Amino acid sequence: MLTITETKKVELNTPDDIARHLEGVFAEMAEGSGYKAGEAVNIANRASLHPDLAIGDVGVMLCDLPRQPWSWVLVYAKGGSPIAIQVPTDILAKREAESAGQ
Repeated sequence: MLTITETKKVELNTPDDIARHLEGVFAEMAEGSGYKAGEAVNIANRASLHPDLAIGDVGVMLCDLPRQPWSWVLVYAKGGSPIAIQVPTDILAKREAESAGQ
């Protein structure tokens, strides 16, 4: 077995440099995500959620980044308002499309 550790130094001199670099880091992380932005997800475990949030146990993924324990999901609150909340990624599950006519 061989382990190689590589280090890269990047100098970011302007806000535009920083923004471009962060966009690249985000794009790379998003490619490895188990969920994509806009994808419907199931709330598989409500243990960490307030009962007034995630009505119907479904949501839409806003942001899921690999190696991060939290994801942002758009859900409905009890009063019918959409709300973005942060949840533990491990309580989410892929949502299977329902059959037509059900």
